[in-house]
Amino acid sequence: MSSAETTRESPISSHLLRIVAGLHAGASRELADREMILVGSGDDCDIVLADDGVASHHALISLVDGHFQVRALDAPLRLEGRVLHPGDPVELDKVQRVGLGDAALAFGHADDPAWLALVPEGTKFAPPPRNVVPFARRLPMIAAIAVLSLASLAIFAAVMPSQETAIDIEARLQSLAREYRVAEAKVERDVNGIAVLSGTVKDVATRLRMRQQLDSERIDATLTLRTGEDMARDVADVLRGHYPAEKTRYLGNNDVEVTGYFDDMAALEAFAKSRAMQETGVRRVIPINLATPVDDGEAAEAEEAVRIVSVERGDNAHLVSADGVRYPVGAELPGRGTLLSIGEHVQVLRPDGSLVKLRPEPVQADPDPDEAGDPAQDKEAAAAAPKSRAYATEQARAARQRM
Repeated sequence: MSSAETTRESPISSHLLRIVAGLHAGASRELADREMILVGSGDDCDIVLADDGVASHHALISLVDGHFQVRALDAPLRLEGRVLHPGDPVELDKVQRVGLGDAALAFGHADDPAWLALVPEGTKFAPPPRNVVPFARRLPMIAAIAVLSLASLAIFAAVMPSQETAIDIEARLQSLAREYRVAEAKVERDVNGIAVLSGTVKDVATRLRMRQQLDSERIDATLTLRTGEDMARDVADVLRGHYPAEKTRYLGNNDVEVTGYFDDMAALEAFAKSRAMQETGVRRVIPINLATPVDDGEAAEAEEAVRIVSVERGDNAHLVSADGVRYPVGAELPGRGTLLSIGEHVQVLRPDGSLVKLRPEPVQADPDPDEAGDPAQDKEAAAAAPKSRAYATEQARAARQRM
């Protein structure tokens, strides 16, 4: 007997994979000792399922020396009492139902008593062809991903669908709200009993991803989520006409940053607590005032700070210091901070994070020497002035004596 014939007569592995629910229920196959199986609706999968809700590459199942691992790929898997999201593989130490969309499968040792709870009594799974060594045995485990395929066997039409594990929809929505950082998240039920998640998310893209995830998990729930972009626009609309802002930006947690030139910060802060502002849903309005005046502290630092004497605007905008050094936008101004912009105003970001407007200090011109008097003559005139006053006083006294 040849070695090839000996291999064909060797015993087949005692591990099985069975389709226990869905269009292909009743199909099964025996597994090699080392095998990796790609399951999904894509034509390149080893096991192709045509059921609704099955993703192109839904799951990857690996068997290594009797140890099973399963990993969700393009969509979540439903296990006993939990949902397995795409990510790291999970080892399964017993036969249990794995849900993929409308289909379900299970795998494990052929003699595991857990099969009795998954397969209705009387169900007969057609065995794979005998006396044929699985091709995967003759290839490395990685190569098996590309060549293993499921032989569609007899489908038992009377298979009773197994009871799927109930999902706590409200708990899942709360978990989703934490995952996507939904501000002021609230889960309620509408008049029809449908779960509703409300709150604020960062943007439209985040809201769309949450909707797609719920759909992939086949969770019937409603999302009434507002975006931070909407809130920022509403805040700008309320401020318009009172304290117009240059820019509003959502920071998360229902906080909105407002940037502009505000002369009366106290009035702005009071307006931020008004009823009109509260109706936007904003929790805090955080102002960035571009009109912050130069304070006394900056004047006290003037001796150490660089002295700017002129501002050059245009394509090559820069500042010029008293010693002739040029400072373009982005440069550090000694003793002052970072030069942020040169426009109608020169904006400097100070080390404490505040913005100030910088005003140039032009050098005073020296007096014209031609117009100045002779120093020697000025000195003589100053010395003669007391003598002239003394002479005038003596003449006045003599005149009074003659009268």
